[in-house]
Amino acid sequence: MPFKIPIWIKAIFFGFIILEFGTKLWSIIALANIKRSPNIPWSFPLMAIVLFLVWKYLDGKGIPKSTQKNRHLWMRANALALKQRKWSWISAILLGAAILVFIVLGAQLMDVPSGQINQIERISVYPFWTILSLIIMTSLVAGIIEEISFRGYMQKPMEIRYGPKKAILIVALFFTLLHLPNATITPQLIPVFFVGSIGWGVLAYLTNSIIPGIVMHCIVDMISYLWIWRNLEFAKSIYSENIIKNGIDMPFMIPLFVLLTLLLVLMYSFRKLHGINTQNS
Repeated sequence: MPFKIPIWIKAIFFGFIILEFGTKLWSIIALANIKRSPNIPWSFPLMAIVLFLVWKYLDGKGIPKSTQKNRHLWMRANALALKQRKWSWISAILLGAAILVFIVLGAQLMDVPSGQINQIERISVYPFWTILSLIIMTSLVAGIIEEISFRGYMQKPMEIRYGPKKAILIVALFFTLLHLPNATITPQLIPVFFVGSIGWGVLAYLTNSIIPGIVMHCIVDMISYLWIWRNLEFAKSIYSENIIKNGIDMPFMIPLFVLLTLLLVLMYSFRKLHGINTQNS
């Protein structure tokens, strides 16, 4: 009997290759822009073209024809069904808001400087338009490439083979492992990545589309980076305190209450989406 590679290995392999290609290529292009001509943000249009070509290919265009059907299926950049649209976007907005509040709470768990703050501080010496273009494109690359990689090419085939619960959990674990603390990721963000990945995974499954996830993922990243850039010193002060030293106070309790409220409403929204899917099946 010929040996067959398990679906979960194939899914993780292809998703990881897409992730590495997209993020590493953007790093190379952005670094070249900063080093060679920081006054001209040429990296933005160049990477926009790359993202367009990558999108088309991974969605089933181009050769080989034998993989076109699977590429389109695995990427699942599907248009939302008319009955789904309202609750799909409500769910995406609620999830994005919850992740932003979760980030605020995470900042108060330990006094470790945020990797995002360090990144923004390093590029803050460059011209305004260069910084703005780098932040926007970094957010677009993260949102588009990560959703294609994790909620598309990794999660979709595993959903088909193992069911949605196992697929979403496996992807969330792998997503978190790839975001373990490093030069740009700090420990307090790890719970955000795990819970956030489950949220994006559920959204992709219920809508059978990565489109709402991509849009809100990009927006969440843009808001985070732009706010830090325009409030750099204040952002540093937030990360210099934590609840272990200061105790649980109102600046911690208020975001916690908001987060719990958002999660409850998000659960209701997901249930509405699930009900719509059940009616249509």
